[in-house]
Amino acid sequence: MRTFAATLALLAWPALAHAHEILHDVERGRAVAVKVYESDGDLVADAPYQIYSPADPATAWASGRTDRNGWLSFVPDAPGAWRVKVVGEEGHGLDARVDVTAAAATAARKSGLPGTAFILRPLLGVAAIAALFAGLFAVYRRKGAR
Repeated sequence: MRTFAATLALLAWPALAHAHEILHDVERGRAVAVKVYESDGDLVADAPYQIYSPADPATAWASGRTDRNGWLSFVPDAPGAWRVKVVGEEGHGLDARVDVTAAAATAARKSGLPGTAFILRPLLGVAAIAALFAGLFAVYRRKGAR
């Protein structure tokens, strides 16, 4: 009788467990956005994630937590198959591959400031302010000399 009860309990165990498949949607633009949710529609909010670049698949390129709506996003700097890993609070996880085209990676790189512009723009701003103050100083000095 004990064996029968134990067998019945083992057979009923999978029905008691709530296994949720983790699903995702990908939206591509200047950045790649991934929405993570469970098969019953519940969002995977505030869950830790890691993103792995195709250039170095062994080291996490970025990490963080999904927002309250289950979204995470990143701006890829190389084409290829990016790997996104998310683990929900119940221990269920997502290990997804997100393909990034060469055109998308190039557009993402071009959207930022190039190295020389990053340095030259603040310097030009400081030079313009210095020229303004030098002009004002010269005008007030001439008025004082008269």
